[in-house]
Amino acid sequence: MTLSQAKLVIPAHMLPGGVAPNANDFGFAHVEKQRLENRDIQPLTEYSFRSPLPHIDKANLATVFDNAAEHFLWHLAKGTPYQITKSFSNGSQTTKSYHYENNRLTSKSSPLADLLANSLF
Repeated sequence: MTLSQAKLVIPAHMLPGGVAPNANDFGFAHVEKQRLENRDIQPLTEYSFRSPLPHIDKANLATVFDNAAEHFLWHLAKGTPYQITKSFSNGSQTTKSYHYENNRLTSKSSPLADLLANSLF
């Protein structure tokens, strides 16, 4: 079972201007940015990563993605909630939402809307 695609979702207003993820840093050939509008919660920005790079060891792709996501999230305000969804070659999928404050995990739930509904973001 290897990572085949992934999504990173953050509140749209928390994204600093000019900062965008580089697909190659995440171990993928392509990244697409999409703004998600929902009347119940604030607008979100979703980055969809697809087409794993052939030179990345498939067993380590999830680790490459996690490390790149951690680095990318350092550009955001501390405490920004975010959601990561990973899809694997066997058809399984995992979705986790996180909220960090002072570099410590304070809550975990799914979907991201749960975190946003209970926060001041």
